[in-house]
Amino acid sequence: MLGRKFRNLMVFGCWWFMNNPVIIEDMTRMRMEMLGVSFIPQHSDARVLEQVIYKWTHSRAIIAKVLIDKYADVMATGWQIEQAEVERDVADLLHDNFWRFVGKQP
Repeated sequence: MLGRKFRNLMVFGCWWFMNNPVIIEDMTRMRMEMLGVSFIPQHSDARVLEQVIYKWTHSRAIIAKVLIDKYADVMATGWQIEQAEVERDVADLLHDNFWRFVGKQP
């Protein structure tokens, strides 16, 4: 995937016209399987505030579901997941990846 080959490329969210929960879940799952947590799972390309609210509500639930499934896969191999690892991964997905990519602190 290009996001692994080119460090100047950040895989970022889902295009507005693909704002369908099934598509968002498939894309998020695929990206997590290919990139780990080194992408930004959702962003706002909404035109009005109301779009941001409902888009984020269902996207957040989808991101959580995919993370839970991926942690379950890891735990099935015998690896123990620590709370600090989950907190780190969530912070990366929802905050830190962006700031690290642009080379700035919030």
